Amino acid sequence: MCLVRICKNGKIREFKADPGTNLLDFLRDKSFDIPSVCGGKGTCGKCRVKVKGIQDLPTGKEESLLGNQALSDGYRLACYNSIKSDIDIFIEENTYNSEAKIVTSGLERDVKLNPVMLKEYIELPEPNISDQRSDVERLIDTLGGKYKISSLPLIRDIPELTRKQQYKITIVRDGEEITGIEAGDTTGKFYGIAVDIGTTTIVAYLYNLNNGEKIDTISTLNPQRKYGADVLSRIDYASQSAESRNKMHREIIDCINDIINNFSRKNVIDSDDIYTAVFVGNTTMMHFLMNLPARNIAVSPFIPVTTGIYRIRPYELDIKMNMGGTLIIFPSLSAYIGADIIAGLLSAQMNENEEISLLIDIGTNGEIVLGNRYNLYSCSTAAGPAFEGANIRNGTGGVSGAIDRVYFRDKLTYTTIGNVKPVGICGSGVVDAVAGMLDKGIMDETGRIADRDEVDGLDDDYIERLATIDGLNSFILARTEGNHSFSEIAITQKDVRELQNAKAAIAAGIKVLIMKSGISFDDVKNVYLAGGFGNYINIESALKIGLIPRELSNKKITSIGNAAGAGAILGLLSSEMIKEADRIRKKAKYIELSSTKEFVDEYVNSMFF
Repeated sequence: MCLVRICKNGKIREFKADPGTNLLDFLRDKSFDIPSVCGGKGTCGKCRVKVKGIQDLPTGKEESLLGNQALSDGYRLACYNSIKSDIDIFIEENTYNSEAKIVTSGLERDVKLNPVMLKEYIELPEPNISDQRSDVERLIDTLGGKYKISSLPLIRDIPELTRKQQYKITIVRDGEEITGIEAGDTTGKFYGIAVDIGTTTIVAYLYNLNNGEKIDTISTLNPQRKYGADVLSRIDYASQSAESRNKMHREIIDCINDIINNFSRKNVIDSDDIYTAVFVGNTTMMHFLMNLPARNIAVSPFIPVTTGIYRIRPYELDIKMNMGGTLIIFPSLSAYIGADIIAGLLSAQMNENEEISLLIDIGTNGEIVLGNRYNLYSCSTAAGPAFEGANIRNGTGGVSGAIDRVYFRDKLTYTTIGNVKPVGICGSGVVDAVAGMLDKGIMDETGRIADRDEVDGLDDDYIERLATIDGLNSFILARTEGNHSFSEIAITQKDVRELQNAKAAIAAGIKVLIMKSGISFDDVKNVYLAGGFGNYINIESALKIGLIPRELSNKKITSIGNAAGAGAILGLLSSEMIKEADRIRKKAKYIELSSTKEFVDEYVNSMFF
């Protein structure tokens, strides 16, 4: 056995490990959250840790991902290395687990309060020698014979529950099904949660279902992120074994239960007083939530197990709320147009409006929907994780210290999330930086970053930022301070190419959707940008680089925040909205871009800035 000493935040913990154990796997198993955008495939270069004791020399690939300076400082990539002898690991404070800037608000709209679950207080006539009806019959008759009880455990409890408060009870029902019986009048305790399970973040909302008032909001990073930044990496991991799939499922369930526990503690309510939970997310997240095999989502012809709407009991997923409650799983449209997009359509009311609108949710996948109440056309395009700050040399998520805005004025300035010293750059900052470099002539329309001697008329401040980093033309945005594996935050030539690929995929998807739907750019009245990235992106920068096609520059472009969460709230408050979500699923048409020949042409054309 090998002795492994891990130092983090000045504290040292010691473990034993079998020789040959992969370092990244070991750190995951010991609950050390190490960034691994690619899921351990050795392509992102994010799982860097400082080590003493690694025996093997770095491979050429590891060298290229880390750079000479980081290697000389003792950094190695955890995914590339195994434990062969006693080893010391130093985990620096990185941005991976920093407090994230998570979008929780979205479009608000009025909706008639009509939740799926209802509570009703009744008083039963007491039995006597002249009235010997069974307990169940007495209950059903008092309710006018309209409802039924199918749960055997609930039937077993009826004698005690009805007599505990002299036949004064509260029934809990889902439609015509009685799912719970409580002694006395408990109608005042009636709550529900709406949960948006994003690839990067999870946002939950607590509501009072008696009056439709929001009580609290909790957001957190998705704990699955250590298995990869994108759904394909996570599907790959979950498909390795039944144990891996269960682990991916438990990550979400445990996170949801932690959120419920925090809701209860913060707001002095019992988790048993939560009766409804509505879940939205992309199709893969819905599969992980329900512990369904997701492997076929990742390979052609991209077939999910299900895209349907489901109403299930909390115990079926081990959700720690009222066991007589109901879980609503929103429907998806396809393997890559998920329940989050259908919820977003509800929020934006695209399914109700006469005007033609375009909804764009930009992330590792770009989900795009075009249309109105009569017709909805959708597609999904693989943008990659660049907009999430992944596969970018100094990229990070929307966390404290991330550069989120860059301004190219007389001198370059920037802002960071939290107004603290910069530790990296997030997606909105990357878009601003590339747009500014293009505007200043630091980069041409092909995406090539210029050498110092090729630029004219620039202030010294900009010229001095041009540099060569790891053999690549680069543009330095900031210098770091303290214990970081990078001494500067820069946009490299490789970063530009990553952004080009991502923005070309989105733009090409929009153009093909316009083409295939028979709707022209002129017909589009509104453009909605959904999700965290859509909320923070500078629209002018997005138009400048062609992420949003310039044909849409004269349209009303609106960031609508967490549209998925807003749609989940609508489903929580209104059973009609849940029915409408299913109608959208049946009505919307999905266009598979991988089998559309025009997509390749538009993608190539969209590579230019």
